[in-house]
Amino acid sequence: MVHLSKSEVETSTRIVLDLREKEYIRVLHVDDEESLLKVAKECLQMEGSFEVETAVSVEDALKKLGKEKFDVVVCDYQMPGKDGLAFLKELRDNNNDIPFIMFTGRGREEVAIKALNYGADQYLNKSGDPGTVYGELAHSIRKAAERKKTTRALEESEAKWRSLVEMAPDGMATISKSGVITSVNNAFLRLTGYTKEEIVGKHFTKLQTIQAKDVPKYLKLMVSALRGKIPKPFEYSYIRKDGTIGWGEAHIGFLKKNGKTIGYQAILREITERKQAEQAVRESQQKFEEMFMSNPEASAYLDPNFHIIDANPRFNELFGYSVDEIKGKHINDVVVPENMMEEAKRLDEDAIKGYVYHDTVRKRKDGSLVHVSVSAAPLIVERKLIGCVALYKDITEMKKAEEELAESRRHFQTLFSLMVDPVAIVDEKGKILEVTPKVEEITGFKKEEVVGKNFLRTKIATRKTKAIMVKNLAKRMMGMHISPYEVEILTKDGRKLPYEINAARIEYKGRPADLVVFRDIAERKKMEEKLRVVGGLTRHDVRNKLTAVMGNVYLVRKRSADDPKLIEYLNQIENAVQKATRIFDFAKDYEMLGMEELAYIDVEKTVNEAVQLFSDLKGITIANSCQGLVVLADHLLRQVFYNLIDNSLKYAERAGQIKVYYEEKDGHLKLIYVDDGVGIPRNIKANLFQEGCGKGTGYGLYLIKRICEVYGWTIQEAGAEGKGVQFILTIPKRGQEGKILYKLS
Repeated sequence: MVHLSKSEVETSTRIVLDLREKEYIRVLHVDDEESLLKVAKECLQMEGSFEVETAVSVEDALKKLGKEKFDVVVCDYQMPGKDGLAFLKELRDNNNDIPFIMFTGRGREEVAIKALNYGADQYLNKSGDPGTVYGELAHSIRKAAERKKTTRALEESEAKWRSLVEMAPDGMATISKSGVITSVNNAFLRLTGYTKEEIVGKHFTKLQTIQAKDVPKYLKLMVSALRGKIPKPFEYSYIRKDGTIGWGEAHIGFLKKNGKTIGYQAILREITERKQAEQAVRESQQKFEEMFMSNPEASAYLDPNFHIIDANPRFNELFGYSVDEIKGKHINDVVVPENMMEEAKRLDEDAIKGYVYHDTVRKRKDGSLVHVSVSAAPLIVERKLIGCVALYKDITEMKKAEEELAESRRHFQTLFSLMVDPVAIVDEKGKILEVTPKVEEITGFKKEEVVGKNFLRTKIATRKTKAIMVKNLAKRMMGMHISPYEVEILTKDGRKLPYEINAARIEYKGRPADLVVFRDIAERKKMEEKLRVVGGLTRHDVRNKLTAVMGNVYLVRKRSADDPKLIEYLNQIENAVQKATRIFDFAKDYEMLGMEELAYIDVEKTVNEAVQLFSDLKGITIANSCQGLVVLADHLLRQVFYNLIDNSLKYAERAGQIKVYYEEKDGHLKLIYVDDGVGIPRNIKANLFQEGCGKGTGYGLYLIKRICEVYGWTIQEAGAEGKGVQFILTIPKRGQEGKILYKLS
């Protein structure tokens, strides 16, 4: 708020008094007693300066106020309908500040207090001597009207000054002696981002613009001002409403009225941009200093003539000098060997022109030499060279590493050439980068016929082999593990040779590549074929012999039905033959492990097929809940379920139901087989899946485990003895080669 000086107030008062002498004071008198209204009107108009209008109710008065202009309202308290207090409150609630005099015959103190609290200008008792009563009323009306006119004149004058304040580019605020903000201008609000309601009326220490750490300092300045000492202009920081920090320069002055200090005025000049520029310079200097001193490489700060101004700790550590020993000396005299001065001068010339980088040798304080990488750049400010920064990176270890790497490469090349198996290095696109001499020896293709070409464009492999190799190369380049796999290699004369590829991802000359080792498996293939043929013929012949044995047992049983001892021996022979047959079945299935390419198989259908292989389920019901599940497997999956069901039929004893279902959780699937029989005895659980464990041949569960391993699954038995078995086949979402192992529809 802007305050006027004493002379300005007196001038405004004279203006108002002059206006009073020339103008009537228009009065609206409200009372339900019409006779009293007439008397009052006569008495007031006898004074010569009043023009009185009357109203017999509040409603009547409100209508007249809406149509005409009055200077003062005189109103009785107690009237029918709305009383005087309700009338006053309604006016004030509607922001009508017309002077209001409560003129009533009731002298109750609580009414007077309420009237004054609602904003009445005067409370008068109309009982008593008429001359005194109406003389006091006239005096009060004049006083109220004059006060209102004076206030209005002051407001108009203040409005003029306020417009000047509001137009000022600097923030302005007035503060009471108690520290409360009494006014702020638009510039202040614009700078801080707050509204007037958020600032005015609050103690300055409670403002959100002030940082808590600055409050004690401002209170100290306040105390000094109260003692009459105005602080000198000072800089301060403040918080904007959006949380950003601004800077200002404050100029404080006294606000006086009638020669007395009534508060303080602050002019707040925005200096944020200047402070930011200063801060940027300081931060730049600090960053340079911190980077220079903490640089892990030896650094020297040089003047334009390459004399040393400063050096960081790493420089002292690398070359052995303290800063005091070398300050002011030419850098070349300190670290450059005599025989390399010409090189150093050329580097200095290049450094002034721009950035320079060079691997060379420099000398330490003790005369020893050190391999360094020198880099230097000029420091230019406002197009003027102010110096240069030189960095020395110790590359001794790097030089050793380069020598070791070169030696390692020589060793690798020697070992590569001596490999017994053919070896090739192929880049990520399939281009053959290198081959061992064995490749030419075995295939007949010369090195120059294959190196530098994409293996797809060579004649060294069959079409099928190329497709497999491309697929696996892509997987290895993505970091996936690929197990050894079989391929066919073509010789120059057209022969097909069986090989097993074992490959790994390597770095070759700084780029990813595939190291491919070809293992000759021709002899192994011949042996496998022999074993397969021999095994098949053996099983076939022995099965025929066992069939003959079973036929003879049958004939003997028919002719000796009345000999219990003989029947017992025959039963033992039958059991032995059946076990031998199952062992042959196991051998056949085991021989097929991993031979068939895996494909997606419907589990529900496979379980049903396994069930149909049994002519008698012995009253056990099968609950197959595997709808919608397919898994990556082969025809041996049916054998898995067959063996599990066969075990339940033989050993579960009192089982009534078998359930097969699945659950998916945490990125894997559990395929679960349960029955409600007697379960697995605790004493054999630990070895349950080992070869030979169990009541039968001991190969059924062992075969199931091996089949699961081929599929990439695991199996465990989690049932409780006496409550039935629970076999859990856990299937990951993806296998080692990235293939999806199960799907749900």
